[in-house]
Amino acid sequence: MSETTASLRRKIRGAGDLQSVVRTMKTLAASSIGQYEESVRALGHYYRAVELGLSVCLRSGQSATAPRPAGGPNRAGVVQAIVFGSDQGLVGQFNEVVADFAVKALADLPGAPRVQAVGERVHARLLDVG
Repeated sequence: MSETTASLRRKIRGAGDLQSVVRTMKTLAASSIGQYEESVRALGHYYRAVELGLSVCLRSGQSATAPRPAGGPNRAGVVQAIVFGSDQGLVGQFNEVVADFAVKALADLPGAPRVQAVGERVHARLLDVG
């Protein structure tokens, strides 16, 4: 009987420890959900800011700092593209894939390409591939 009592005590202690772990995990999950929801809101604000900035740039036809070309705001036969990449590492081959796709897609279009790169790493890759 004493072995059974000792065994039951160990099991009760183990269940108490498990309950403590589960409670801690629930607390961490609730905290993480709040952080993720805040991140989603921040990304929504960022998306809106980028969208507004791009709409202003595209409506004006040129960058505020770029000199106006002699032929007017957009010469016939020019294909303009904005290629989005990253400034951060740890994205695998993302920038290489995006740059290679942009080069191939622009090569299939008639007209001279004029490319604006967003992101230092994709910009460097576009310069490398020409």
